[in-house]
Amino acid sequence: MAAYSDMKGEEVNAGRIGLTLVVAGMVGSIICGFWLDHTKTYKQTTLMVYILSFVGMVVFTFTLDLQYLLIVFITAGVLGFFMTGYLPLGFEFAVEITYPEPEGTSSGLLNASAQIFGILFTLAQGKLMTDYGPLAGNIFLSAWIFVGIVLTALIKSDLKRHNVNAGVTKMDVKAVPVESPTELVPNGIDYSVHTESRI
Repeated sequence: MAAYSDMKGEEVNAGRIGLTLVVAGMVGSIICGFWLDHTKTYKQTTLMVYILSFVGMVVFTFTLDLQYLLIVFITAGVLGFFMTGYLPLGFEFAVEITYPEPEGTSSGLLNASAQIFGILFTLAQGKLMTDYGPLAGNIFLSAWIFVGIVLTALIKSDLKRHNVNAGVTKMDVKAVPVESPTELVPNGIDYSVHTESRI
């Protein structure tokens, strides 16, 4: 978008492109959340949306200089849909694999790290854009998104919270012997013999 905001008279379109990114991202967050609730495929969905975010970022990077406004709007919408749609997926997946840690702890740590990396990447991209242009800054971000894909692929998909909620645990279930009422006969009364006439 910096390529557009640097051009005379294109500041308004740069703002509209940003708005497209945000609105598409809101829609993506809702749809991705519904999909995850329906399928419970945490790692697969997270990885697929991450890959599509990478593709969207690469396409956005290389179509930005074409100066075709419609293409920039479409690629910005696709990028926003998947990149912002990734956020609820990432938080839910983190909660699943860090269970029984409280959700607030894992979400808080993720949010804090996202803010820290956001500041660092914004500064780095700004420096790259100033020295080498918008293409270098976007390639820098695309490279880091690719690193994120690799790291996400390496995460072990152990859905601890889901398994507990579904009643499935990895512990061996063993029968515990219980004494029957016939073995416990206080005061010589046998409680094991009940007929309908006595009840």
